[in-house]
Parts: sequence; structure tokens; C-alpha cells
Amino acid sequence: MQDADPRLSKTFLALAALGAALNLADSARTSGPRSTAGLFALGVGLPAAGEVLATGPLNLLRHRTRPRVAGVPVAILLGWYCAIRGSYAVAGRALARLPLGEPARRRALPPVAALVGASLDLVLDPAALDVGLWEWKGDGAYAPDIAGANGLRGVPLVNYLGWLALVAGAVHVRERASGGGAGEGREAGRLPGLLLVPPYLAAAAWAVRRRGFRYLIYSAPFLITLAASLGDPGR
Repeated sequence: MQDADPRLSKTFLALAALGAALNLADSARTSGPRSTAGLFALGVGLPAAGEVLATGPLNLLRHRTRPRVAGVPVAILLGWYCAIRGSYAVAGRALARLPLGEPARRRALPPVAALVGASLDLVLDPAALDVGLWEWKGDGAYAPDIAGANGLRGVPLVNYLGWLALVAGAVHVRERASGGGAGEGREAGRLPGLLLVPPYLAAAAWAVRRRGFRYLIYSAPFLITLAASLGDPGR
């Protein structure tokens, strides 16, 4: 089983590291070092557990980029942190524009953040499968026209259950840890959401080249919520 081109691995790692560094710097500025460390631990730790389970005992997929730890690329873990913080911030800022009370807003934040992240991955995962970042160990019901490097087609629906669980879980724990405070999702500015735009655009360009316009439609909830988050909260 061959790995991806080393140049692809290096590019993927460099971009993920840059996104994570920018998120960490922005988080430290807006939320302080303690909150930054807490969300980073959640944004890397929970996905690490899920990825190790998926690549090990469950044997659902194999990653093809390096460097890897316990079968999971460092770039993937950094990318998870960026996706979770970005989804958290986008959801928090979008919900702040709605006429909701604080208790309702807090209850809505984890599921809305999870939907933001999962809808983004509706275009990201097929593109990444096609370019060879990873391969699934079985055919999937989603994107059956896309084949991985091992010849198996599509993305299993369990991938999106994982996205919903990991993003919602991380946001829920972080909100509980805030002790009723504002929470990083609402303290963050526009940057975490904007840092999700480059990977989205890369995947969107892939979809256009493949004439897979349905993937752009499926991921529209991400764009709609992102657009809502870029306005001034409360307006």
C-alpha cells in the first residue's frame, strides 16, 4: 500500500500548521491562554481518539500522508483543531445575530457548530479522497462516483456521524468549562471562520473541475452560516 506523494504530504502539513498557528495566536489574543489551551486540547484530543479508533480497531480507513503517529497524520489533527474552532466561531457569531435568549443560544451552539463542520466536509472529503489524502476500507454511500487510491468508492456515512459527534462534543465540553461565561465561540472574531475559506475554495475548485456541482449544493449550509457570521453580532 503506497503513501501519497511526499510533496503532497509536506504541503498538507505546512498548510495545516499555518492554520493552527494562526488560530492559536488569535485565540490567545481574544480568549486568553487558558481558554486557548483548553480548546486546543479538545480540538486535537477528541479527534485523535476517534481517528485512532477508526484507523485501528474499526479498520475504517487508512491515511496516506506523513508524518503519522499511531496511523494518524499530524496534519489531520491540526486540521481538526482548525475545523472545530472555525465551526465553533462561525456558529457562535451566526447565532448571536438571531433573537434568541442566552439559554437557547447555548443549547443551540453545539449542534449548529456540528452542522457547520459536517456540511463543510460534504465537499472536503470527496475532494481529499480523490487526490489521495486517505482511503476508506469499504465503499461508501456518499460520493460513490469518487474512487480512492485503493479503488474503493465513496465515503461511508459513519464519517459524518463522526464529524457531528466530535464537533458537537468539543463545543459542548468547552461551553460547560466556560462556567456560564461567553465561551470562545462568541468571543472569537471573524478569523477562525475565514481560515476555513481556503480549504473550502480548494475543494470547490475541485468540484467545478469534476463537474460535481452537487457537492457545492450539499455544502451550502456552511457558506450560508459563514456569511451570517461575518456580520456584526447582535445586528
